[in-house]
Amino acid sequence: MADSANVTTIKRFYDIADGRITGNPTELFTEDVKIYTPKFGVAAGLDAMVAAGKGRAMFRRMEHHLDEFDIVEQGDRVIVEGTTEGETVTGRTWDGRKTVPGHFCAVFDFRDGRICRMHVYFDPDLGHEDADRYPWWQRQSASPADA
Repeated sequence: MADSANVTTIKRFYDIADGRITGNPTELFTEDVKIYTPKFGVAAGLDAMVAAGKGRAMFRRMEHHLDEFDIVEQGDRVIVEGTTEGETVTGRTWDGRKTVPGHFCAVFDFRDGRICRMHVYFDPDLGHEDADRYPWWQRQSASPADA
């Protein structure tokens, strides 16, 4: 089954964000887009979206595993659950297919074919550098394959 126009737009966004293709991601969003990411918070507008995107500066590289996304679509809402892999600027690596860090869920709403809301839920400690504060990280009871 072919992807819907909304799912195609989301995959294009991740392709641009990950550097697989060139393009301007802001063209995929409405001027008044509402966004949320952990540690950034809730904001509105393209300038806020660009500011939130600057958080990627903490990574040397990051890639979303598009071919492995679980996607649920209902009307103008698309929910994406997936994993990422990459490396922080401090040299810590992760792969959400093998480790706890790297899992995310994103909720996209569309208006007139463009993204008008993007809320992304994930643990921003992708390099696992904050693990000492959370003792349950030391004794993970479920393997990543069970997640």
